[in-house]
Amino acid sequence: MKFIFIINKFVIIFFLFIANIHAKGCDDIWLIENLEIREINNDPSLAKKNAEKKVSKIAFEKLIKKIVLNSSINTSEILNKISSEEINSMIDFKIIKFEKILSNRYIGNFDFCFRKDKITNFFQENSFAWSELFSSEIIVLPVWKNEFGLRLWKDPNPIKNILEEKIKSHDGLTNLIFPKKRVGVLRSIDANLAYKGDQKSISRAIERSGASRALNIIFELKKIKDIENENYKNWVKVNNQLNNPHIISVTAFVHNKNGKKLNSFFERNSYIDIENLRKQISLLLDEIIFHLEENWKRANIFMGNDTDDIQIFISVSKIKNWVKALNKLNSLPGIKNISTQKLTDEGAFVKVTVEGGLNRFISIVFENKLPFSGPKEKLILNSDKL
Repeated sequence: MKFIFIINKFVIIFFLFIANIHAKGCDDIWLIENLEIREINNDPSLAKKNAEKKVSKIAFEKLIKKIVLNSSINTSEILNKISSEEINSMIDFKIIKFEKILSNRYIGNFDFCFRKDKITNFFQENSFAWSELFSSEIIVLPVWKNEFGLRLWKDPNPIKNILEEKIKSHDGLTNLIFPKKRVGVLRSIDANLAYKGDQKSISRAIERSGASRALNIIFELKKIKDIENENYKNWVKVNNQLNNPHIISVTAFVHNKNGKKLNSFFERNSYIDIENLRKQISLLLDEIIFHLEENWKRANIFMGNDTDDIQIFISVSKIKNWVKALNKLNSLPGIKNISTQKLTDEGAFVKVTVEGGLNRFISIVFENKLPFSGPKEKLILNSDKL
């Protein structure tokens, strides 16, 4: 009788909570935050109206750049065609975090939450390729080499501060981390080992940082001693003569959690004036992050209406953990539906309809570091570890 009572209680509370699974704000993937807008107009109400139109369009543009594969879309063309009304129809809600209305201007700061259904329908209608999957943490190793030697964590390394700024402002799908004050991480690998791509050391740095991968960026700076070099002379014909010419070579690799080098996705050789070193490093880092984002999106492209059903057992010891498990599953990209199939004294079997198939779902689970166990065909989610 006690067992029946527990199951009945479980079922009652399950139905009370299931309707409110999506009621907790906005998923990060559809969230665009901290957009500041300023609009000048002698009519304050018109200034506010115009500002809200402009900032909605800016938010929509930022969402596109965040999740859409760049090669699948002409952003400027889309933004020129789409109306404010269309954009507003795809906004779930917006929050005015701050506003100031003066006699001839409006200043405001906004957050936007977009509607997944409306956005994805729009993407499908326009044949865009996109991804809804954030990566787990990727530790970045900034290796600097010049005539004085190699640098990683120690100064002088001109990459470090610029990289830190880039990571702080980065709002893409790849989750980059820079372990500035993580002593254990800093001691796990030095410049020479990072430059060589030492598998054991990189794996140790990944583990100690709590990341799942490493992005190893190697910058090499060399002074051009022979300005009569044919390659340099040809470059000067198209560009301009440099006062203090150097060549900067950059290679970026991704390593998996075992430290194994997966691929070299970025290589570039550029002629620069040493006086413009900071600017050149900044531009190259922008390119690297852009290519990393594109590779990530391409590897995790959303498959639209191609769905599969997966059976998962959710182990439960407390009702609140059941609700937490459902909320977590529903927050994952590509989840179309969750239905309960069978209740037991240890939890419940659920059928999850996912877009993109089982392997894609496994990839999503891995990136979100969810407490799953068992083979693919008999997945178990431990709700108590969420």
